[in-house]
Amino acid sequence: MTKAAVGMKVQAYTGRCVGLLIESTTWQGEIVKVNAKSIRVKLNHATAKFGSKIKADYETGATVTYRFAKVLSNGNAYYKSEGNVYGSIELK
Repeated sequence: MTKAAVGMKVQAYTGRCVGLLIESTTWQGEIVKVNAKSIRVKLNHATAKFGSKIKADYETGATVTYRFAKVLSNGNAYYKSEGNVYGSIELK
């Protein structure tokens, strides 16, 4: 399992099925603070898709706290944002 470290680049993802298409958002950011059960991430960029078409591609300056959820069966750590608003992060 990879330990979270300040300066590490991460990618958060959230998605849902709308009929036959998937509506998803992907954020790129950098870890700015690490605690025992949470990480704080400064999000830099976001891409929103509907199916395979990009609907929005924008810069963001949000700082979001992700809380540790569990260790997956492959050994990766899994973090979720409050209310899953900013998706989840899997540290590989």
